[in-house]
Amino acid sequence: MRTAIFLLIITILPLSAFAHTNYTGYSGAPGSNGTCTSSCHFQFSFTPTVTVTGFPEIYEPGQQYTISVGHTSESAINQFNASVRIGSGSDNAGQLSAGNGTLIYDTPNETNGVRWLSADSDSGNFIWTAPDTGATEVRLYWAGLQGTRSFGADTQLVLISVESGTDVKYLPGSPTHFVMNQNYPNPFNDETLIEISIAEAGQIDFIITNILGQVLYSWSDRTVQPGTLAIRWNGKAKTGRVLPSGVYFYRLSSSAGTITKKMMLLR
Repeated sequence: MRTAIFLLIITILPLSAFAHTNYTGYSGAPGSNGTCTSSCHFQFSFTPTVTVTGFPEIYEPGQQYTISVGHTSESAINQFNASVRIGSGSDNAGQLSAGNGTLIYDTPNETNGVRWLSADSDSGNFIWTAPDTGATEVRLYWAGLQGTRSFGADTQLVLISVESGTDVKYLPGSPTHFVMNQNYPNPFNDETLIEISIAEAGQIDFIITNILGQVLYSWSDRTVQPGTLAIRWNGKAKTGRVLPSGVYFYRLSSSAGTITKKMMLLR
């Protein structure tokens, strides 16, 4: 009888007590261990109320930003993993540092990640130092469990930031055609806006060239989803060099085809 009771206790405890608070490297970033939330936690007992704020839509190279983590209701956040990568690749973007209630971790599959210092915390923050000029687009991957494994809610976030000077904004939707509109205004002397409609998920590549075909600016995404992209260009090369007046070409390529248009810059 004692043996049977002992075995019964061992069977029950994992269901109610194990939340895997020590698992690291599950932020969902490319090259990481994936997202432990989706592979380990199947319960959605309530609507997630996690908030991750302070990650800028547009970043200044080398600038420090404080990223805050919290929740607005329901249970505390049991644990989370987060990292920042360049574009949709696996290279780290800038540098993460521990803040209030957080620590930095390194694993074979994910270096420079950040998580809670103590499990079941209500709030905390960490510091992100943006990369030097040239990274263009970066992504913050955040995955965590609010509550417990048996009674909780998973949250998985991907926040996108672009380098100051060239702003790429994404609006999800269901376009029916692959379209790149004429830039507006045109001609322009300060900045111009180019809107793109993406009908199918996949890779897109966007470049701006001069009349000699020299690439002055480029942006790409291997995992873009259907929706609308708004690209704001300030008439500068990726190096920050101010370009002279003249005719410039912008080209968009995807599995659906290639579209090229021209624009006029007037200083």
